[in-house]
Amino acid sequence: MNKLFTLLLSLTLGFAGFGQVIFESDLSSWTDGDPDGWMGSKTNIGSENVVEQEFGAMHGTAMAQLFNEGDAGSHKRFTTEEMSVTELETYEVTLWLTGIEGSMLRTGYYNPAADSWFYNDYIDVYAETGGDIGMVSQTLTMPSGCTAAEFILSVHSTDALVGIVVDSVSIAVGEPEPSETVSIYDIQYSEEADFISPYADELVTTSGIVTGVFLFGAAEGTFFIQDGDGAWNGIYVFESATMVELGDSVVVTGEVAEYFTLTEIVSVITVNVISSGHPMPNAIALPTGSVTDEEYEGVLVLLEDAKCTNPDVGFGQFEVDDNSGARLVDDEMYTYTPALNSYYNITGVSFLSFGETKVYPRMLSDIEVTGYAGIYENSSELNIYPNPANDFITLNVSSNAGIVIYSIEGAVVYSENGNVNTIDVSAFDAGVYQVVVTENETTMTERLIVR
Repeated sequence: MNKLFTLLLSLTLGFAGFGQVIFESDLSSWTDGDPDGWMGSKTNIGSENVVEQEFGAMHGTAMAQLFNEGDAGSHKRFTTEEMSVTELETYEVTLWLTGIEGSMLRTGYYNPAADSWFYNDYIDVYAETGGDIGMVSQTLTMPSGCTAAEFILSVHSTDALVGIVVDSVSIAVGEPEPSETVSIYDIQYSEEADFISPYADELVTTSGIVTGVFLFGAAEGTFFIQDGDGAWNGIYVFESATMVELGDSVVVTGEVAEYFTLTEIVSVITVNVISSGHPMPNAIALPTGSVTDEEYEGVLVLLEDAKCTNPDVGFGQFEVDDNSGARLVDDEMYTYTPALNSYYNITGVSFLSFGETKVYPRMLSDIEVTGYAGIYENSSELNIYPNPANDFITLNVSSNAGIVIYSIEGAVVYSENGNVNTIDVSAFDAGVYQVVVTENETTMTERLIVR
């Protein structure tokens, strides 16, 4: 590292080319051991690892040496104090710095309005500067609604002797990064074995109808969009700052990312709600064992006549199976308590979570009871009159028939054996019920509507 502090006299600051400067620091002013304008609230690098270096500065009289000795495998944040920014504005972060071989640095921002983060890719500092103080830059575009931010220098793989040496930093309004307008299908479709999106790590603009919104859990407020029926047409949008509802038509600009094989849109710049109240795309009927297929990621799917094999897997989840493979149904959009061994049609969004593909129903109408305790509707005729009903119903059953009525949630609301032809349903809540009648080894089921 004999070139570490070599002065490049021909290098100039050149701020004017990047537009209006909103922040400029030559790291020459320090107070109580910390550089002025830095050590913002999201800084997690200790003051003892931010060292004033007065020898060899090109701009001003000092530089900052940044270390993360003993924790080289993870990054440390060195952030500015919070400052005003303009939503949707692009900023050029220009740094004059150097570092040892293998040292890495990236820029980013923290958005306090949404409690969210964004990072650019890492720069290999030594590869870019060759051990001299050199200039590198990255751009950051503020998301919609962001009017204040802390800018971040994230460092890792430094050592205890040299670290990364930052000579000066400028943040100025820059040219916006262009995005390519593409369909969800184009983002998702891939013939490669790992199904990595052809647009991975690129900024794109795409559009679709909101088909699901997380209402609970860590992902609350993030959502799914779909722009057609069936395979490859759905995608997850990791953005919670914009309020969207089912049926909204939206245009989204953000970066395509692969997160443990899940293709998603992250670092979202804008979500524009164009109109509302649109019908949902048609859910594609799939066996429970096929939901994991890559092309159905983020797509509305329908599980038909799937038996509840475990009503409480934990964390609000239950398990269903149509004999093609068990599938988890999660409650982070809608909470439902099924009955063991009952059968259901379940509509929901297919999504990879914690390494397992699950289905997320969104409302009560997404879950339809089709049979109870292993019983399907069959060809035996069961007449209920009147249907719909307000107070009493009459059934044409024998004197030894057993009658059970289930709510749409699978709860037993009526049960009787023998000598029953008339039932008072006036105390039932308005809704759909399932009537199951057993006569001599024959089982009949019929749907009942109570008004």
